[in-house]
Amino acid sequence: MATEELVTEQFQFLGIEVSKEVLTKCVSLCTEYNVDAESFIEQWMAFSLTTLNGASPTLENLELLAKREFSKRSASRSNALVNEVTHSSTGASLTVYGAPATIPSENEVLSNYMSTTPKRIKTEKIEQGKSHNNELHPATYSPNVDNSGKYTSRTNQGSVVHSYGDEKLLSAITSPTGVNDLLELNISQVPNDDGDVYTKAMFGFELLHEKASTFDNHIRYLSQCIMKKNGFTESSSVRHKTQTEVFVAGRIECDADARLNSKSVVLQGTWEDSLSQAVSVDLDGAKQYSLFPGQVVVMRGVNPRGNKFIAQEVFHDASRPVSDPKADMMNALKGTMSMVVATGPYTNSNNMAYEPLKDLITYIGTHKPHVVIMIGPFMDSEHAKIKDHSMAETYKSFFDKLIDSIAEISAVSPFTKIYIVSSSKDAFNVNIYPTPAYSSRRKHPNIHFLPDPSTLNINGIIVGLTSTDVLMHISQEEISLGMGGDKLARLAGHVCAQQSYCPLWPAPLAADAALWAAHAQLPAAPHVLLLPSNFRYFVKEVNGCVVINPERLAKGVGGGTFARLLITPDMNPPGGVAAQIVRI
Repeated sequence: MATEELVTEQFQFLGIEVSKEVLTKCVSLCTEYNVDAESFIEQWMAFSLTTLNGASPTLENLELLAKREFSKRSASRSNALVNEVTHSSTGASLTVYGAPATIPSENEVLSNYMSTTPKRIKTEKIEQGKSHNNELHPATYSPNVDNSGKYTSRTNQGSVVHSYGDEKLLSAITSPTGVNDLLELNISQVPNDDGDVYTKAMFGFELLHEKASTFDNHIRYLSQCIMKKNGFTESSSVRHKTQTEVFVAGRIECDADARLNSKSVVLQGTWEDSLSQAVSVDLDGAKQYSLFPGQVVVMRGVNPRGNKFIAQEVFHDASRPVSDPKADMMNALKGTMSMVVATGPYTNSNNMAYEPLKDLITYIGTHKPHVVIMIGPFMDSEHAKIKDHSMAETYKSFFDKLIDSIAEISAVSPFTKIYIVSSSKDAFNVNIYPTPAYSSRRKHPNIHFLPDPSTLNINGIIVGLTSTDVLMHISQEEISLGMGGDKLARLAGHVCAQQSYCPLWPAPLAADAALWAAHAQLPAAPHVLLLPSNFRYFVKEVNGCVVINPERLAKGVGGGTFARLLITPDMNPPGGVAAQIVRI
């Protein structure tokens, strides 16, 4: 906003002395035509040199400037929509909606130097009292950026649809974090067994023998964990002919072009025991099993002819024991920690207005949680407004706007730490799994980017994070018999049992085998495991781990849900964790 001090400063920089009346008139014109002081003085100097032979600013000259320059522009845009910028670099007019009038785009700046055709620029005044930062939608070639009527007309916002945990903790979960509740949190990303964390890596350069070695090491390690957990001492080749019961170890594969079924199960052994050979499996004698491609198992049974293993029992649990969060007393949690978890998409399917994200930011600013975990996608490549190529700015530039908007939380809640997990579904990100972390043009001290998947250590509390819908992927490939119980708990249990965020192989998305083996495995048994999915929201305790599916923040044209948690050091997880699923 222009003031007399700013206008005076600009004139003094050019060595021009002006009267009080002229200063007042300049500020009035800046306000009327929505021009900042610097741009106004530049416009005046250009007008004075080309029209008035460099005359000094007077009230008459300023009136002439307004009449010849600003009034023409105002008349030409009187029927334009809010935030419309029309520009032409090739002689044809192209309308862009949602771009700021005072900030030329990168392409526009470059074209000033590259094009000999004069540009016709139309700007329009931003509505009084409406901040441009609040307009959280991209510049577009289409004026249709209407809000979702179904979302704005919803009546169930803020309602709790599911609760889990101690009643005393649940009664306190709605209270905002106060000054007396501040914690000194030590949050770090847990490295893999080699001490590495996923930052940047090359992918798509796999050699076949290296890929085979990677899988063989994975099968051998997990099978040894399963045998050790069950007290087995040795295993045989999957092709070994025997009529006495033996144990064989390997990875489940499908001997068919269709989905896995009980008649198409193949077990691939390790190089050490079986020279990586495979054998068909007869499951008719097994009383219960739950299998999917890529799963590492140990089977008990016989192989009379060497070409078919007749399984009697299947073992697949290689899970690690859950650690004591108070093992490191110097780093243990000193008070009750609040957490908010949300999963994309963050805008409705019929627009790019990001209303659910705005409401989430408002909630976070009001309740001031210690930790916020936001899981992608932020700009789903399957969104209709992205697939129709109507955006007039790059995906990355708009993502930077989203991050800047999220970073404003620090103004009302400076102690809130925000962790953003990447997604391979984002239009601006790399479509590879594991997915590298996002980056932004500005560094915000309260925002931290994490790859997918990743594991956090929050003062001894291990939190597993992923944006991949592994529950849905396993459900589509799994076959089971005699398992009973809760299917969703069983699907989530496979993640811990196989020590992997994505135990399926072939992976349901573009995956790099070397990166998968290095960075898609669980480096430690989590106390809290976040598995966002299109399945219905839930919070369940699975083998000592609290598994949470917050579902999606936006569902179609309506509102979705997010999760809020309280974790107390008074009781070890899962007893010390309370969670609720809340409608946005």
